[in-house]
Amino acid sequence: MTNAATWQHRVAEGIRTLSPAYFALPMSTGIIALASDALGHGTAGRVFFALNNVEYAALAVLYILRLTFFFPQFRNDLAAHRKGAGFLTIVAASCLLGQEYAHFPGNHAVATAFWVTGLITWLFFAYTFFILVTVRAHKPSLERGINGTWLLFVVSVQALAILACTNVLHWTIPPRTTLFTALLFHLLGWLFYLVFIGIIFYRTIFTVLRANEFEPSYWINMGAAAITSLAGSTLAETVGEHALWTELVPTLKVLTVFAWIAGVWWIPVVFVVGLWRLGSVPVRYQPGYWSMVFPLGMYTLCTWHLAGLFNVPLLKDISPLFIWVAWGAWLVTAIGMWMRIGKVYLLGR
Repeated sequence: MTNAATWQHRVAEGIRTLSPAYFALPMSTGIIALASDALGHGTAGRVFFALNNVEYAALAVLYILRLTFFFPQFRNDLAAHRKGAGFLTIVAASCLLGQEYAHFPGNHAVATAFWVTGLITWLFFAYTFFILVTVRAHKPSLERGINGTWLLFVVSVQALAILACTNVLHWTIPPRTTLFTALLFHLLGWLFYLVFIGIIFYRTIFTVLRANEFEPSYWINMGAAAITSLAGSTLAETVGEHALWTELVPTLKVLTVFAWIAGVWWIPVVFVVGLWRLGSVPVRYQPGYWSMVFPLGMYTLCTWHLAGLFNVPLLKDISPLFIWVAWGAWLVTAIGMWMRIGKVYLLGR
């Protein structure tokens, strides 16, 4: 086999085995872009925004190629308990990129297009995955079937709620209808979080957890709570600005704090258990590590919004520190990704 043919084979194999959750990469870049700009690092925010466009476009092409040429593998992943929910990263990545377009160039038409893309992909992947794992004849045990990616059900619908709030004045439908839609997605996210976090809690506490089974996706325990807090604060602010359903604002604020403190509680848990994992599992890049980066950026931004919503200066001191952690995590993971790509596709290792 010639060098060109070998390289083509490696590329084809990479597309065939592409992780369903790889859109966690533009998710991570997108949330760090928004968090950076919110904290006054406008140049960094725009750099991450530019990178996010490239990442999203490249992955869209790769996913389309996988769907076209490797449909059986695509279908099998969608029907797999441990992998199928990963496709919901497409929804969250689309909404976050739409949020960036609404924020940086102020292009709400493109932001709306990304919201529609997110909604369509959510309807397809959420229902298809859930139905496929429900009707399949042979199912894995709880410890082999559940992981942190199931919380992408939460992340995806909260991302839809946030972008709907952002575009409330730029859609032809009345603001009341838009905000009610955002409220429905937000509450659906709460339903998903309470259900899935309970199952995940049971799995980690009451069944044997081996080091290699504590995947980076468990950081979404914190990330899902953080984006729920961000969606709640965004919805409370937007509803208040439009003087609609003002009686809901106190409840939304309480739920926002509830989600934030849930996210805070998970941080030391996943951090310490992650260190325990490192004692047995060597560090080697995998796409799942982007599931660790996203929660750090989301926690930074949701804390900043929460501080503004409640006017608590102490909380505002947290975000400027955490943005450095998020930048560092993104950089280390990106270096690991490109080193892995170089080894596989250039050196053939």
